[in-house]
Amino acid sequence: MMIVCNLKTYMTYNDIYEYRDNIPDSVVVCPTSLYIPYFLNHKYDVGIQDISYYDLGSHTGDICAVQAKSLGIKYVLIGHSERRNKETDEEINKKILKALENDLKVILCIGENKGEDLKNKLQYQLLNDLKGVTNFDNIIIAYEPIWCIGTGITPTNLQIEDTINFIQTIIYNNFKYFVKVLYGGSVDKNNINTLKKIDNVAGFLIGKASMDCKHLKEIVDSL
Repeated sequence: MMIVCNLKTYMTYNDIYEYRDNIPDSVVVCPTSLYIPYFLNHKYDVGIQDISYYDLGSHTGDICAVQAKSLGIKYVLIGHSERRNKETDEEINKKILKALENDLKVILCIGENKGEDLKNKLQYQLLNDLKGVTNFDNIIIAYEPIWCIGTGITPTNLQIEDTINFIQTIIYNNFKYFVKVLYGGSVDKNNINTLKKIDNVAGFLIGKASMDCKHLKEIVDSL
């Protein structure tokens, strides 16, 4: 199973060496952009937490897809809930198209808030965010219910399985492609043995729990 570690903006420079040298080789690690060079050239793959939809040019503070690719980055998180309140689905779509144009593997994060209609919300995100995509070989979906992130609460296995089926059906019916789906949202060593029993889950996107090397190793070893 695929394990993606979203390190968000945790850790300082003094923390990264011990972490970098002790995480499992099988994960995809997504550090804050400032620290990415320290994680390259190891056995695990490296992702970036976001990219701009601009090309090279006068865009102070942005990181474009061609820069990420040239550095050796393989994956990019796009549409994470902690960024969605700052950008539109149109902008997310432009980022996805630019990432694919530069041969980056896109992990598209989707999810609903508490009280929102799950199916309507996910269908809207999928159809708008993936508009114009013609090749899904480099697309992975990460389902992260927003009400679960950092709460210690997860849906039941059956709820997650049904949601993944729904996501895959939407993608297949509209794009004729079978897409892999990860689950994220309060995944940790205490619930991984339960969550891994979900038949159609391709892996997990892990946030805070991935920042402890021993905790992360326990998760990986249990799969």
